[in-house]
This record gives sequence, C-alpha cells and structure tokens, in this order.
Amino acid sequence: MVRDGGYPKLERQPLTLVLAEFRFGRVAFEPAALVVLKERMARRFTDVTEGVAQQVQLGDAGVTIMPAPYVIWRAPEAGAAVHLEVDRIAYATTMYPRFEGFAKDCLAVVEALVETLRPPNLHRVGLRYNDAVVPMPDELLEHYVAAPLLPFSPLAADGDTVMRHLSETVVQTTAGALVVRALAGVHGLGMMPDLLGQFDLPLKVEVPNDRPVAVLDFDHYWEVAEAEGVPFDVDAARSRLDRLHEPAREAFWKVTTEFARTQRWN
Repeated sequence: MVRDGGYPKLERQPLTLVLAEFRFGRVAFEPAALVVLKERMARRFTDVTEGVAQQVQLGDAGVTIMPAPYVIWRAPEAGAAVHLEVDRIAYATTMYPRFEGFAKDCLAVVEALVETLRPPNLHRVGLRYNDAVVPMPDELLEHYVAAPLLPFSPLAADGDTVMRHLSETVVQTTAGALVVRALAGVHGLGMMPDLLGQFDLPLKVEVPNDRPVAVLDFDHYWEVAEAEGVPFDVDAARSRLDRLHEPAREAFWKVTTEFARTQRWN
C-alpha cells in the first residue's frame, strides 16, 4: 500500500542515494555459507568484489589491528549495491522508487543474509537519505532550503565564496535518533563525503562545481548495545526499517521550501 499522506512523491526528486544499514553480532565468513549467499545474490547483482581491510579496535589491552573481510555486490544498471562485512550489511540505491519497493529489495538481501550466514542478533538499523539541491543559475539556495541550514550570510559578503558549511541537528524520535545535516557551498558534491566511493554507483543528479549547492542528509537510526540486541530475522528488520521511514521523509518537507517542492521538483 502506498502511503503518501501529506508528503506525495516528487516527480523530479533530488535524491542521490538511499541507504539502509543493519548491524549485527559478528559472523564468520564460513566458505560454504558464503558460496550459497553469493549464488543468491548473483540473481540480481552482476559485479562482485572481495577484499580484506584493516580494522582498528580499542580495548583494555590497547590498540588491536584486525583483518576485516568484506564483499561488495553491484548492479550499476539498476543503481543498486550491497556492502557486507562481518558485523554489518548495507543496501544502497541511486534509483529509489517508493519506500515500499526499496524496502522489498532491501529485505530480500537481508533474508539471504539471515538464511546463510545466520547473524545472531540485530542491534542497529539505519535509514539514510541524501539529496542534492542544485538551484538554477539565477537562484539562491535560500529559495530551496530553510535558512538555518545555510551559511551565515555576512561570511559570503563582498564576493567571498563559502566553499563548505556543515550544519547538524539531532532529534530524538519515537523510533530512534534522527540526524539532519546540510553541507552547503561550492563543493560539487552530490552526497555526503563519508559516502563517496563506498558503492561506486552513477548519480542521477548532475552537480556543478562552480556555484553554491547543498547536500541534505537525513540519517535516522535505531541502536542498542550489542548485548541488548534482538534476534535477527526479516520481521525484526522490517519493523525497525518501517518505523524509521516516515520521520525521515517528514524532515525533508520541513527543511525544504514550498517553491522548491512545487515549482522545481514536481
């Protein structure tokens, strides 16, 4: 069922990346189970990359550097990718349909993980939206985004150029914590810097590097201590993901202008 409510889908939405992340108790990349998982993922994802990174852990004994194996699946033509580590899996897309379609695709990946590697518990679920706000050449960011998210105007007086201005607000919600960030300036970015290069997917929005733009980042997550995690199954993942969606979408409508939503993105 499509739930538009007061926030209908925009025809030219500025979304550049949508990401769902699930963190769980560590699993072993047991070869036989990994083979089965790869076979299931191959039905949709054409590119596979495997590697081992270095993970720094701080403990009573000091700093420990641990090998951290990972697998990345990509389907560039569908704008989708999956990043799997021993304690997290992330599903990302640059071709977002509606939430129902996104959740279906995302939870299919979760189901494959649960039925093969069998992670013991779920202790964090995150849903993150990035939007690239690109005004027309004769317009200002203020026409699109609420002023409190933008640079202090006197800093851009006398022809000075604001290269980067980052704002961040954290709101406690009934589902978890919602972090709203805005990165404004002449930076040419279509998503937040920490997401660059993670999934290597083509963006649908062209972002100029010679005039002010803004990246809006809506990062809504539920998290508990690992020892307090819940059994990891598809129903638990679906329930948490569903609860994160609506407040994140509502936040987008609260920080963008009616002009942008009705005249530029609809």
